[in-house]
Amino acid sequence: MFNTSIGPFDGKSWEDILQLVFKQKFSAEGYQQVVATPGDFGLEGFTLKTGLAFQCYCPDKNHPAKELHEIQRDKITRDLNKLRDYEGEIKKRIGETQLRVWIFVTPTIAKNELLAHARAKEQEVRAWNLSTLTDDFTVMLCDLQHFLVEINQMRSATGKAMLFDDSSPELSPLDQLPEYYETNIRRKCVLRLAPKVSVDNYQSLLERLNGISVEAFLKADAYFREIEEKAPTVYFSLVRLINEYEHYVGETGIAWTGSAEDLTDHVRVGLASRISSELSPDIDETTASKISRLVVSRWMAICQLDYE
Repeated sequence: MFNTSIGPFDGKSWEDILQLVFKQKFSAEGYQQVVATPGDFGLEGFTLKTGLAFQCYCPDKNHPAKELHEIQRDKITRDLNKLRDYEGEIKKRIGETQLRVWIFVTPTIAKNELLAHARAKEQEVRAWNLSTLTDDFTVMLCDLQHFLVEINQMRSATGKAMLFDDSSPELSPLDQLPEYYETNIRRKCVLRLAPKVSVDNYQSLLERLNGISVEAFLKADAYFREIEEKAPTVYFSLVRLINEYEHYVGETGIAWTGSAEDLTDHVRVGLASRISSELSPDIDETTASKISRLVVSRWMAICQLDYE
């Protein structure tokens, strides 16, 4: 799945939502969907009256910019070549209409070099003198933002929440050496156990609590990767929720006047409750409790949850 600011998409879900958009936005221009059976002719829809042609593409995952650019460049090349290779079949479907703008719709444009590639291919395609294309045939690149209003309208119409984030949610990065996180966790455990510092088995309690917290921290990211692989849509909503709750944790920690352990419990219970409330039935209370436990240990390690 490819993560965007409004959620994860794959090729099918990206085309599905855009087909709804095209049918609504370009109905007056005579929009026609081209179902990919039989054959794939380099376009997934066109307008009979205005000669717009649409091709949707969503990567299978989030690639580095250079790699994504190469994938998009090669995809454009292959699909434009199909306009020549299947000229006769396309002619049967568009009739007397001539395509004047071929619009490549993808979630994000990796590099502006893709524009240069579009201009070069544009000139190449014009030189083919195809009966299905106008003399001023143009290649246009569109990303998510070009259709964001319409996509949100379609999501709302199908019962999905509208999102207004600027970027895809991500967990706070782990960019320090392991010793840094282990030191933070131990310091937090000392503060959590401050009321028991005078008991005989204090050192044993500290080691046990520290061990439990470190273990949870070390398991956290692997567990989140598993959720992302098995349920990317749930992962997107979960990380978005955690990111927002993280702001609450930071602010609450500053103003907190109770004990460190009370703050830890408050945060853990609150996060579990929020997860089970907003993400049910995809995540039940037991899983929400586990996620909260792992996330709180992670926050202790990276100092989103602090007591000083």
